[in-house]
Amino acid sequence: MNTLALIAFALWALFMRSLPKIMEFMKLRQWSASIAGPTISELIENVKKGQILTWFEELRKKHGRTFRIWFGKDLMVFFTDPEDVKQLLGNNNLLYKSGNYKILHPWLGKGLLTNGGDAWHTRRKFLTPAFHFRILSEFKEPMEENCRILSRRLDEKLNGEAFDIYPYITLFALDVICETAMGIKKNAQMQSESDYVQAVQQICHILHKRSFSFWQRNNPFFKFTQDGRKRDACLKILHSETNRVIKLRRKMLQDANITNMQQAEKSCDSFGQKKRFAFLDMLLISQMEGVPLTDRDIREEVDTFMFEGHDTTSSALGFALYLLSQHPDIQKQAYEEAASMAGREKESMPYLEAILKETLRLYPSVPFYSRAVKEDLQVGELTVPKGTSVSILTYLVHRDDRYYPDPEKFDPSRYFKNEKDLHPFSFVAFSAGPRNCIGQKFAMLEMKCTLSHLLRNFEFLPVKDFKPKLLPELVLKSGNGIIVCIKRRS
Repeated sequence: MNTLALIAFALWALFMRSLPKIMEFMKLRQWSASIAGPTISELIENVKKGQILTWFEELRKKHGRTFRIWFGKDLMVFFTDPEDVKQLLGNNNLLYKSGNYKILHPWLGKGLLTNGGDAWHTRRKFLTPAFHFRILSEFKEPMEENCRILSRRLDEKLNGEAFDIYPYITLFALDVICETAMGIKKNAQMQSESDYVQAVQQICHILHKRSFSFWQRNNPFFKFTQDGRKRDACLKILHSETNRVIKLRRKMLQDANITNMQQAEKSCDSFGQKKRFAFLDMLLISQMEGVPLTDRDIREEVDTFMFEGHDTTSSALGFALYLLSQHPDIQKQAYEEAASMAGREKESMPYLEAILKETLRLYPSVPFYSRAVKEDLQVGELTVPKGTSVSILTYLVHRDDRYYPDPEKFDPSRYFKNEKDLHPFSFVAFSAGPRNCIGQKFAMLEMKCTLSHLLRNFEFLPVKDFKPKLLPELVLKSGNGIIVCIKRRS
């Protein structure tokens, strides 16, 4: 009898503890009936088809510019109107990422991408100087060195046959980010089978698969599944390597007797050249200066920069090369600007920058991103209740025909014709407001250097009937690669 009483008491206590969440869920279920959206069976059916972005377009046509989707027990409201996006991204109280970012925690922990609130704000304020353009410009040299390796690799494809250029771009971007974030040469372009390279690629695929899985999204036993074991194997490789490099770079700084940023700025190598410091070095020096950063904090920020800085950039570069291969007249103008500005990519390159912006409009590296609603939120005439998540559907914001006539057309010149008429939040590839992308200047510099170098060396030719099959993983990719032909510039 006592045992039954204890069980009953435990169940009652568990119910009472869960009651606030149950009440919140019931409130959300009731509220969601007032806003249009698909059924869960429609979600499962379209995830299986693998055409999520096409489905989102259909949902906007059917339900309007705002619609909702239930992801299991999680309610997400999608916004595609720039005016609503302005209210969301400009809101200083909407600083927490939504629950679906939790799948990144085992890898990135509480880094800048996944953290929120005051903890995020403190870290963001501290990290901002590390992304000052003066510092970033020092990274141009490793970018150019890796561009030369990329060109040598592409020389193998001058036989006129169509090939997938995306793996070459991905390994190039990984080399750049390893050198600029961690200060090490990974030689991914020459050693594509390395455990580290494979781990980065595999974990991105596993995390995307889980984020759209109705069954695995909130599965507390995920780590015991086949994908969970693969993820943990990848994490062991990734975290071990970052920890190893942290120790290596700390010893390097100690051997050079560098204990503060002032000493670092004055330091030179044995040839009298100013030393170049990686993002990791800046974090380690800040730690020595007394900034409250543990080694784990440092690892989380470096891993975040590694993830955000290579996958997003390679996505944009891949789609840019595809679009240029399909539009020889635009490619010709881009080549002429690149040839005239060779070596001066840190300066303004209006046409190349317009090409990159138009590429990111059509193929935003992050096609949607979301925030958690901690208190009831007013967006236009809609009151979004606490406990909901809101998502900016960048892919459709960028296809608003009120601001982009003929929105599916690749037209860099539109930024010279009517940019002043665009809604300031009709382009949000790098987000906007207080949580905008801290690395956007780094990304633009890398993409400009890379495109400029490639255009000066190669002409990119179209492949008949090829069209990318868009796959919104954690980062937008093409499920069938980026197929092009190339030939050397004479």
